[in-house]
Amino acid sequence: MTTALDPDRALENEQKDQFGFVGMAKRLAPSIIEASKGDGMVIGLEGRWGSGKTSLLNFLRAELINAQAEGVYTITIAPWLNGDASSMVESLLAPMTERLRAEEQAPAKAGGEQANATKEQVAEVGKLLRDYGPKTARRIASVANVAGHFIPGGQMVGGALEAAANAADQIMPAGPTPSELKRKIAHKIQELDVGFVVILDDLDRLEPQQAVEVVRLVRSVADFPRVAYLMCYDRQVLAQALKTGLQVTDGDLFLQKIVQLTFNIPLPEPFDLRTQFRDEAKAIYSEVIGTEADGELLKELHSAVDREGMGLSTPREVKLALNSIRFIFPQVKEDVYFPDFCRLHLIKISNYKLYRWLEVYLSVRSVLATGDATVSSDEKASMGEQLKTLLPSKGPDSGRSIWSLGRFIPGVADVDEPEKRVFNTMDSAAVFEAITLKRLGSPLHYRFYFALTGPKTVMPDEEFNALLELARANVDQLTARLAEEVMKRRSSGKTWFEHILNRLDDKCISGLDEDQLVGICEGLSGMMDAAMAEDGEQRAFSLSLDGLANVVAKDCLRQLNELNSEKQAETVRRMASDGAALNWLVGGFFRSQLFRHGRVGDEAESPDRWEISEDVLDEAIDILKKRVSKQTTRALIPNLPDIAAYLYGWLNIAGDDQAIDWVREYTSTDEGFLSILNHLRGWSMSDKVYYPLSKNSVERFLDWDATVARLDNLQTGEFADQVAELQLAIEQARH
Repeated sequence: MTTALDPDRALENEQKDQFGFVGMAKRLAPSIIEASKGDGMVIGLEGRWGSGKTSLLNFLRAELINAQAEGVYTITIAPWLNGDASSMVESLLAPMTERLRAEEQAPAKAGGEQANATKEQVAEVGKLLRDYGPKTARRIASVANVAGHFIPGGQMVGGALEAAANAADQIMPAGPTPSELKRKIAHKIQELDVGFVVILDDLDRLEPQQAVEVVRLVRSVADFPRVAYLMCYDRQVLAQALKTGLQVTDGDLFLQKIVQLTFNIPLPEPFDLRTQFRDEAKAIYSEVIGTEADGELLKELHSAVDREGMGLSTPREVKLALNSIRFIFPQVKEDVYFPDFCRLHLIKISNYKLYRWLEVYLSVRSVLATGDATVSSDEKASMGEQLKTLLPSKGPDSGRSIWSLGRFIPGVADVDEPEKRVFNTMDSAAVFEAITLKRLGSPLHYRFYFALTGPKTVMPDEEFNALLELARANVDQLTARLAEEVMKRRSSGKTWFEHILNRLDDKCISGLDEDQLVGICEGLSGMMDAAMAEDGEQRAFSLSLDGLANVVAKDCLRQLNELNSEKQAETVRRMASDGAALNWLVGGFFRSQLFRHGRVGDEAESPDRWEISEDVLDEAIDILKKRVSKQTTRALIPNLPDIAAYLYGWLNIAGDDQAIDWVREYTSTDEGFLSILNHLRGWSMSDKVYYPLSKNSVERFLDWDATVARLDNLQTGEFADQVAELQLAIEQARH
């Protein structure tokens, strides 16, 4: 399966070679075989972690095995698996001994005395190797403590290695010393027509002291003729290990004394890594989604791989990025945009610090977009400086530029001022597109890319879409659901209902059908008074809740008028006649329509900007005039959430003094009088929020001087505290 995770095993099957390792192995093997026929050679196969060293070694091993007919045998040692140094010696000498024994038992290559002589030589060198291994293993601890040769390092080069071995011989039991055995082995092995290639893989995984022991093995203990060592490592990593283990100044310079020649794993051809990633990513998409990537999505996928794939440098990085996609994408396929998902995982592999920066930036931007938080100039400047450090390049051609990032991350700009590089505004069309496609820059979906779940401050798409379906199918249920959402607070303290209103922007509304548009308008008309009562919050820098609802209702009616003007007129009439949210309808929505049409105030909009025609508005106002004049409606006023707004709307809609008469009647009692004054208070903000009571707001309904005098008369008694608060509010209004 394409979505099965890649275990990142080194390649052994030539058919799976995508980077030319097989061809390299076929050309390198003859040279390595030739090197094994001389006085001994150490060859370094160098490459970064993940560059494919072990894959190349596997193909080399296959080629070298074919050379056994030439009397050259391959031994593989993984020092980091072998444990201590003594087992490393045994893992080398034991296979050599076994190979020589097999050679001894094989049919003679030449007849007569020459064949017998060869067998005797093989037997003798085999015995020497069997004796040499245990003696070398026993003396390792002693050698490691010979002062001046191993610890501290600095002198363990060239002849010093042999000197260390000789020094240790003097403290070992009697009999042939390891040095004597080694000289005999070297002499005898030169007389045989047998060679060895010893492969030492993963040297860059060793601890510093382990690295020292491998060097000792190669350069002193088993430095035999007719033995070529093929050491495989990341040069920078191994050099650092030797520097630490030997306490030398330059580990790289020391490594040069050990290795006689090197072959570097070549960089992949410029587009090989990106091509591999793109082809496998397309296969993953096809298997998970069930269809081929095509159209704009395929174009964006190619763009993502071309740009963010520039950072890929090794085959392992391709595997890591693809494994992340295989592991996560099937779980979030409905909540992310596949090209952006690939972009992010390429960035995660090639520029991890940018990946973390994006997670922070998009999380902050999400709560800014939903209105749940603000960000200071200092925070903006700090994030802007970090971004420039991470992406210092300029221009559209570089994948390491802010300009390039801005193609799929909203609100970033390559400008001089750090605070202006981030959190810039987006037009509504771009925001809507990001949300619709579920792109990385969507404030509603970004978290799926990092955490497999949506932001806690955002309603999941399935829940929001369910509300839109209720708008089409069952307005009563929609009204009840919206009222429920008013009661639910998010972590920021704001309600989920407000979040719903924010998501119903003009782009979202433009995609709704007639029934959904009608349902939303009627739903708001049925529950907005409950929302206003629950909210009770003054907002200095954003629309009030009833203001947000006004915007949504106007946008819905505008869109509905374009689709079906008759249905729009019917909806407006039904809002006026049946809407239970009288406070919002009278003091909010329809009053604002009077202002837009120029019937109240002096800031009329041009007719081409009206949501409702003159005739339809006339019908709605006539309906409302009858409703507000009813005694049953008047009885509801004291319990409305914003009595002042209702009273002003009543004045504007009725065009007479009914509202004034009601206020004067209601204020005949002291309780009613104080209640109306409290509702007529406005608000302002400087160092804190104030609720002043101005003359202008009061004298529209009550005589100002009489009001002030009545408050003075009520300073003592059961209402003293309320009166004192109102008198302070009057002073605040004066100042």
